[in-house]
Amino acid sequence: MAKINRKGFTLVELLSVIVILSVVVLIATNAVIPMMSGAKKQVLATEANIMYPAAQSLYLEDGGTGSKCYTYEDLISSGKISKNDEAYTGSFLVESSGKVTIWLSNGTNMIDGKNPDVTSDDVIDSSEEASTVCGAN
Repeated sequence: MAKINRKGFTLVELLSVIVILSVVVLIATNAVIPMMSGAKKQVLATEANIMYPAAQSLYLEDGGTGSKCYTYEDLISSGKISKNDEAYTGSFLVESSGKVTIWLSNGTNMIDGKNPDVTSDDVIDSSEEASTVCGAN
């Protein structure tokens, strides 16, 4: 009689490995999601800090007097910035003193009436669109 080769894994061993891998994936997911959220906030803050000089430049081209409101779309149509893949909405209020106030949203996070040098701490979780009318938030 020939010997039967019975090498392999039992069902219990296979299920144990699947359970262990599931726990590892669960732990990794819980660690990665907050990092992704923080990164999205940092990107929005960085983008806002890149956009506000464009609003100041457009303000100076328009005469540089009084207070003027520029929407995100105004900055794109002026050629000061190029359109991003993000679905940004918002506005920039430029005053004669040079002060700029920013309202900007990407659909998940929002900067609500902050001055330049925005950090990720200034970005709030909000699914609202930033108003395209300065100060209407």
